[in-house]
Amino acid sequence: MADEREKQEQFGLGEIPPEALERMSLQELSWQTQSPKSRLPDVLTELNSLMRMEIIKDYAIGGGYAVIYHGIPYSTFDLDVLVVLGSEEDFQSLYKYYREKGNKIDNVYIYIADMPVHVLPNYISPLFNNAIKEAQRMEVNGVPSKVVGVEHLMALLLTAFRPKDKIHIAELVKSADMHTLNEILRRFDDEQRLLSQRLKEVLGNL
Repeated sequence: MADEREKQEQFGLGEIPPEALERMSLQELSWQTQSPKSRLPDVLTELNSLMRMEIIKDYAIGGGYAVIYHGIPYSTFDLDVLVVLGSEEDFQSLYKYYREKGNKIDNVYIYIADMPVHVLPNYISPLFNNAIKEAQRMEVNGVPSKVVGVEHLMALLLTAFRPKDKIHIAELVKSADMHTLNEILRRFDDEQRLLSQRLKEVLGNL
């Protein structure tokens, strides 16, 4: 147990009570739809290393892998990672770091352990920042990490609101705490209440 606490502190994740760790709906679900030999643990190890080196301050898994984590079967080729960075300059420095290491960079994607990783900086919006701050602790094959909670994930999907996002929202609502979701929307919606209107649209079609 002492070794486990030390490992968690090493990754900057703090002490995690054993009962709070969610061990592995990601690993159990995902690889029914992903490649048989997932590189995700290697990518998370690298992200934790970036935290130790203070290149990034914090991160959380979002996008398709978060959808999978919350119980929705889905196939996605890339990993969306919400990352806490100090500035746009820090964001550019992250790409420079991997460019100098020789990692493949294709458009917005940094290839880490042969997996395309899409880095989404927290300063995109207060919602992104809060989604990272309130993310759930979990681990994949013993590698500690965090994943965006279901209600924040729904709010992020309402922001993008592509056809596939609407489908995921309709599925995720079954496991969401609607009071929590409505509170998130109250805090981070715009003056026109666009996100709330989109949620009503999705719920109205169920």
